[in-house]
Amino acid sequence: MPDEKNKKIPQVVFTKYGPYSVVDLENLQNHTGEKLHTDPVMELCRCGNSKHKPHCDGSHVKAGFFGKKDPGRVKDKVREYKGKNITILDNRGVCAHDMACVRNLPSVFNRDARRWINPDGASVKEIIETIEKCPSGALSYRIGSRRYQNLDREPAITVAKDGPLQVVGGIGLKDDMESKPESPEHYTLCRCGASKNKPFCDGSHMDAGFKDPQD
Repeated sequence: MPDEKNKKIPQVVFTKYGPYSVVDLENLQNHTGEKLHTDPVMELCRCGNSKHKPHCDGSHVKAGFFGKKDPGRVKDKVREYKGKNITILDNRGVCAHDMACVRNLPSVFNRDARRWINPDGASVKEIIETIEKCPSGALSYRIGSRRYQNLDREPAITVAKDGPLQVVGGIGLKDDMESKPESPEHYTLCRCGASKNKPFCDGSHMDAGFKDPQD
């Protein structure tokens, strides 16, 4: 059996000007679950212009890509929605607007309501199962005094269709802006180049009309 203590933890390393350098990742897959080729060090596009998505082809240089956060972005702030048996925590600043919460449990997550989260709108089990589908780490929950943010998953990156890189399994993140994900176990990285909260996805790919090459 491999020595788990000596197993390398994958890392995503980059600067404001270049692509995501992904190191020691063994599991890269597309939105259908198909495994994609990996190298010990590989560069994934974050400017949105590469013709070889998800890989970088150097297009960021010609495009003059600059991955700085926009001052007008939604700021990081964790809000608490306390219920009888569970407290739901939400950070709009890192939300990728995947909409999994709204689709799966509209009785709790309702964007048209004044308070968009109702922690008493479903069973604790249903709420937990829905929060665990949140790819960005924006949603977490608390029972008693303990906050639950992380899942026990192997390191992997999924290339969402026409969307972000969905990172799971505690892959390290290091850039020159000292960016920190809300959850160290899972987060979403912008691929379209339009996010106001770079390097994290904020759903801007939908308004930007970002598209992957046709399968």
